[in-house]
Amino acid sequence: MKIKIILTIFILLAGIFTIFITVANAKSLNFIYSKKQNMIVILKDNANINKSKEKISEIPKIKIIKITDRNKEWSKMVNKMDLPKMDNPFKNEFIITIKKNTNITEIYNTIKSMDFVEDVKYDFDTQCNDLQK
Repeated sequence: MKIKIILTIFILLAGIFTIFITVANAKSLNFIYSKKQNMIVILKDNANINKSKEKISEIPKIKIIKITDRNKEWSKMVNKMDLPKMDNPFKNEFIITIKKNTNITEIYNTIKSMDFVEDVKYDFDTQCNDLQK
């Protein structure tokens, strides 16, 4: 009789422990996929900004696309600092925000394969954060 009680208590504790571990794992996965996820898309020099934006906007789960124009950014830099005459080193970029609970890897691979894209970077903490609110 004592063995049955001990065995029952052991099985109950093991079940509670299993439920606890399962819930903890589910919460950590939800935390990962519920973060606001951003990517920086760096365009090739010859890329048309508007056509590129349209093409990227067609991808489902894209929430915000912020354009960073290389010429505007360079002008800001030149006006703020005393720089020698030189070519503009900046690239046109998009900062895109992906909707919550989205597998960002699929979107990364889709954008990376586009012919007007030079590079794509994951970015979980950008200036887009204030746009996401």
